[in-house]
Amino acid sequence: MRTKKAVVIGIDALEYDLVEKWNLKNLKQVEYGKTVLPIRRDDGYFYFEPATPIMWTSFITGMPPRIHGIDTVSVYKFPFNILFKKILFEWFEIERKPRPPHYKRKMGYGWREVYDTINYAMSKIHMKRKPIREDIKTDTIFDIVKPSIALHIPVYCKDAFPLYEKKIVEAIENKAYKPIFELSALSEFRKRRNEVFRWLNKNEWKLFMQYFYALDGIQHVFYNNPKKIAKFYIMFDEFMRDIKSKIDDDTFFLIVSDHGQNRGIHTNHGFYSVNKPLGLKNPKFIDFRWIIQDY
Repeated sequence: MRTKKAVVIGIDALEYDLVEKWNLKNLKQVEYGKTVLPIRRDDGYFYFEPATPIMWTSFITGMPPRIHGIDTVSVYKFPFNILFKKILFEWFEIERKPRPPHYKRKMGYGWREVYDTINYAMSKIHMKRKPIREDIKTDTIFDIVKPSIALHIPVYCKDAFPLYEKKIVEAIENKAYKPIFELSALSEFRKRRNEVFRWLNKNEWKLFMQYFYALDGIQHVFYNNPKKIAKFYIMFDEFMRDIKSKIDDDTFFLIVSDHGQNRGIHTNHGFYSVNKPLGLKNPKFIDFRWIIQDY
């Protein structure tokens, strides 16, 4: 009996609407659609816009952020971890509702600017760091399905996006750096694509997952250049075609994104595409851990 396998390609910021607009047939498998993201807490508070560390940890654990423990993009030292989180959610709740007049006068700008200002100050005094695997409070699918290969997964792996944020900011602020950023994103894409094919030729795993960040950065930097964005979408579409030519019919193949992107802003839905008919309709992003595990 042939061993069942699963291949998961995580593509940061792959937007459902653009896949449809450009009719990218290899990204659109037997079943595809939007996913519901865990951006609302059970106690009524909202998280920020879908953030990479929070979303991908939700995916590999199958749990919402309040349970798996990664509910902010940074980890703060005591006592700021308590104070900042409390203040953060209170500000965000105010921002979500109509602002009282005194709030506008006092702050002068929106919650995102407040968040960025405090975040920058915390980094300067070394009171924050990026979340790491040890911060995850629950098990992951890689702990259950063995042997598994997990490459570049945010939080779970340390090498998800080297110098990524700094490069994006530099490219947005300096037009002369945009071509350099594009070449960097292209180089990283090719490197990780080749890595996928090396592992697909091996029989050492039941679950293989690899993460790609290039599309997120390209859409942030070239948000007003649809031709440039389309170029990378087509590259990913051709990449998916090549993967499907390498796997057999028994292999479960999932393409998934942690959110979409529209003119440089994260959208509040993700994308999924599977080569098996699952009969899903707007599935929850966190459900796929259990779908893969059952398979």
